Amino acid sequence: MSAPTATASDPLEAWVDRLRSQDMPIFSATLAAIGEVAGDEASPTSALGTIILRDAGMTARVLRMANSVFFRGESQRVSTISRAIVVLGFDTVRNIAVSVALIDAFLAGGVRERVAAEMARCFHAAVHARHAASARGDASPEEVFIATLLSHIGEMAFWCFSGEVGQKLDKALRQSKAQPEQVEIEVLGFRLRTLTQQLAREWALPGLVVNACADGVRLDSREALVVAGYRLAVAAEGGWDCERARGAMRDYARVLRQDIATVAPVVAAHAREAARIAGFYGCEDAAARIPQPTPASDAAPAEGGDGAEADPLLQLDVARRMTSLMAARSASTAVLDLALEGAGRALGADRAVLALVAPNRAQLAARATEGHGAQQLMRHFTFLLAGAPRDALTELVDHGRVIDIDADHVPAPGLPSVARLRAALGERHQILVPLHAQNQVVGVLYIDRAPSRPPFPAGTQDALLHLAQLAGLALDAAAAPRRG
Repeated sequence: MSAPTATASDPLEAWVDRLRSQDMPIFSATLAAIGEVAGDEASPTSALGTIILRDAGMTARVLRMANSVFFRGESQRVSTISRAIVVLGFDTVRNIAVSVALIDAFLAGGVRERVAAEMARCFHAAVHARHAASARGDASPEEVFIATLLSHIGEMAFWCFSGEVGQKLDKALRQSKAQPEQVEIEVLGFRLRTLTQQLAREWALPGLVVNACADGVRLDSREALVVAGYRLAVAAEGGWDCERARGAMRDYARVLRQDIATVAPVVAAHAREAARIAGFYGCEDAAARIPQPTPASDAAPAEGGDGAEADPLLQLDVARRMTSLMAARSASTAVLDLALEGAGRALGADRAVLALVAPNRAQLAARATEGHGAQQLMRHFTFLLAGAPRDALTELVDHGRVIDIDADHVPAPGLPSVARLRAALGERHQILVPLHAQNQVVGVLYIDRAPSRPPFPAGTQDALLHLAQLAGLALDAAAAPRRG
C-alpha cells in the first residue's frame, strides 16, 4: 500500500483523510455518532445505548468491561447497556465504547508487530495512570485510563494501515541512531504523536488525549499521569530490574507523591492487572506482551518449598502496606495482590491462592497464585459450587466457615467432606479462610504446606483471617462510590 497522495503539500492532513475515508470509515462513523450524542445536552442517555446496541460484538464487550472489577468494583452486576450507563455514568460507558470501537478497527486491519507492541504499552500505561489519578484524588480516574489507552492512536493507526510506507519507516527507525521523532519527520514529514492529536480532534476524543501529546506537560497536571504511566510501561520492556525501569518507577513515585517502597508492589500488581484488562478487551496478543515482574516462585526449589517459617515482622509490614494502599485510595486489585503475598511469604506457606467466587456464585476459581508450581495451581484451583453436594468448600462459601485440614486428616462422620480439595491439591496441611465483602463471601485465601514440613503453627488461622479482612475492606471501599 502506497503513501496517500491526495494532499501532497500537507502529508499529515493526507494521512488523516485517508484513515477517515479509506481505512477506518466504520470507526469514524461510530465515533461521529457517539460524539453527536455526547455533544447534545438535549439528547437522552438512551441514544448512546442505541448506538452501542447496533453492534452485538461491541455490546457484549462493553458489558464485559462494565462488569469487570476494574470499572465496577464489587457492586451489583449489570446486564444491560442502559443499566451500565446508570451505574457507571454516561461518560465512562461512552469512553469504554470508544476504546472498544478503536481496538476493533485495529484488529480488523490486521494487528502487526508494532501495533501489538503499542497496544501492550498503552494497556500497561493506562492501568498505571488510572492508579496515579486515584491516588491523587482525581475526579475521574476512568477518564485518565481511557485517555492513556488512546494516547498513541496515531502510532497504532499508522502501523496498522501504512503498508510500504510503514516498512520504510520501520527500516529507518532500526538503522538510524537519531531520535525516533526526528526519523518520523524525515520519512513522513510529521511526528506520529502529532497524528494522534489530529485524529483525537477529528474523532472528538477526550481533550486529555490531545493535551497529553503536547511538549512539556506540567508535573502536577492530569497529562503528567498519562505520560508517567506510558514511560513506565516502555521502560519495563527492558526488564523490571534494569536502570531505566528503576528510574521510571522513581518518576512514577514522584507523580504519586509517595515513596518508592510503597509504589513498587503496586506497580507489580498493575502489570498483572494490565494483562487481564487487555484480555477483557479481546487483545490476547497485547496481553502476552506486557512485561510481568518475575515472581519469587520462578526460582523455587523442589516440592516442599524452601522451609521458610512464618515471619511476624513481614506479616506486620504486609498489613501496613495494605493499609497504606487503602489510605491512598489505590485500586483494590493492588491490595488483593499484597494479601496473597502476605499469605504465601509472611506465613511460611509452600503455596498460596487468592480465589474469587463468580458473580453468579456458580464457581470458585483462582485469581492469582504464589509459590512452587504456581501455574499448575492456577489451573487446578477451580471448583463448581452450584449444584455441588455439601462439603468443605460449600460450607466455606455459603457460611463463611474456616477450613483447616492437617496433612494426616482422617475423615470423621458428620464433618464436611474434603475430598474435592484433596483430589485437586493433594494431601497437605491446608488452611482456607473466607474473604467477605458486601455482606457475603466473595473469595477465599488458601495456603498449604507439604507433608515433609512441620504443620502450620498455632495462630496461622488468625493471621490469614486478618489479611482476608483487610482485603475485604478494600473491596468494600472500591464498591462504596458506586452505591446509590
